[in-house]
Amino acid sequence: MPISNPSMPSVPDGVHVDDLTLDEAGVRITARTTAAQGFCQVCGPASSRVHSTYWRTFKDLPWQDRTVTWQVKVRRFRCSYCLGRIFAEPVPGLGARKARRSHRLAEAQTDIGMVLGGEPGARLSRRLAMPVSGDTVLRLIRRRGTVPSAPPRVVGIDDWAWRRGRSYGTIVCDLERRRVIDLLPGRSSAPVRDWLAAHPSVTIISRDRSGPYAEAARTGAPAATQVADRWHLLVNASEALRGIVERHQSEIRDVAHRGVHDLSASPDLRQPAPTPEVNSRRRDRCEAALCLHGKGLPTKEIARRIGASRNAVRRWVRAGRFMPYRRAPGSSRLDRHLPFVETRWQEGQYSATGLHRALRAQGFIGSYDIVRRWAARRRQGAPARPPSTRIPSTRRITRWLTSDPTALSREDRAFTEALCIAAPKLKQAAEDVRAFADLLRQSDPTGLTPWLEAAAATELSGFVTGLRQDETAVRAAIVEPWSNGPVEGQVNRLKLIKCSMYGRAGFDLLRQRVLHAA
Repeated sequence: MPISNPSMPSVPDGVHVDDLTLDEAGVRITARTTAAQGFCQVCGPASSRVHSTYWRTFKDLPWQDRTVTWQVKVRRFRCSYCLGRIFAEPVPGLGARKARRSHRLAEAQTDIGMVLGGEPGARLSRRLAMPVSGDTVLRLIRRRGTVPSAPPRVVGIDDWAWRRGRSYGTIVCDLERRRVIDLLPGRSSAPVRDWLAAHPSVTIISRDRSGPYAEAARTGAPAATQVADRWHLLVNASEALRGIVERHQSEIRDVAHRGVHDLSASPDLRQPAPTPEVNSRRRDRCEAALCLHGKGLPTKEIARRIGASRNAVRRWVRAGRFMPYRRAPGSSRLDRHLPFVETRWQEGQYSATGLHRALRAQGFIGSYDIVRRWAARRRQGAPARPPSTRIPSTRRITRWLTSDPTALSREDRAFTEALCIAAPKLKQAAEDVRAFADLLRQSDPTGLTPWLEAAAATELSGFVTGLRQDETAVRAAIVEPWSNGPVEGQVNRLKLIKCSMYGRAGFDLLRQRVLHAA
């Protein structure tokens, strides 16, 4: 359906439409430039000496779910001052030099790619009659410049894992505006220091207690106030207490086996202790791990050298010495039916099949083998297997010790009370950690010095030494309202964007999308 010289309100200035064709494939617009002369891009003077013409094709925004294609006749001019140089005139309002799509189409596809990424953005663009490949969408994203933000005054700095345990990056957020202002490669001191030196408007820096970030703030922004993040301080205090809990494993086992926390197994019914050979091997590996830790090797390297898990190495390092342990028996579906089974056994029902049939009538859903093994142990004269004795993990005990006792269940509160009686040093450490948490909540820095002096004489001395090395930032954390909470939220958004690209994104592409989302 050809239309000659149609009225096109969206036609760019300097372009005249000669023909418009509408068919099933889309809309095709034939046009030509109307400028009397062109301007050389090298020397600048205008020229009206036409050398030749050629056709340029542009894709444009769709119309009525149909693709729109421009075919524009463009002229080449001879430059009178560049010794025979030939240059082509630009097409105003449609596309840049060598472009195959209009400015407005490129903007729309770039915005789609910023939100969805490469392949998802390409699928949506095709659905909207703007066909494009996923690789082209990624090129458009990388080509988009970043919008400069206002000079920040309060920033939050934290790390994020590109690949956990292998490579990391640094995120910088404006805490006043609650938006990401930059991503930096790595989490070392140098990139953060250079960034802070390039932004002298920063007066307050909220960070975790990482040494490289503290050093970067001291050297890159020496006049800025450093604020240690309160959440990280509480986590560090909890980890210090957990290390103390690791050193009181014998007291924990004694309290657990005495039946305080719903644990009712007697000593003669526990599983046998590991053999001396097993304990000897574990002791040797523990001593090797402590020796390597003293030389400054990281946990991952220690675990690789001695052939142990990283959790075991961390447990030995926190305890500071070898701690033998007994493995508690696992739970069984038969545990809750033991009184009924014992009663039937005393009545003379020694058949495993008969016991299993009676148990099924009582709602037992376990297998016949569980009942058969129990009956076999009883025939051999072994005592009946009791309900499993579960020793709480050190992480759980640490949480109980730092929580409000009134918020715990009766069993948990009874366990912690008995443990504090059995281990007075652990009780003192837990009270000091709760007092430190109260200091952070009360916004009163005058109590920090007395607390440091009192806690230095307890098993928290290592934690106190670290606080004194960063005491200025810790005091600022008590007074200042700033924290890294908004930064952690931005890290979650960053991880969502990173995961949506299925691991194909490079740092430059991820940075573009994160800054656009901010």
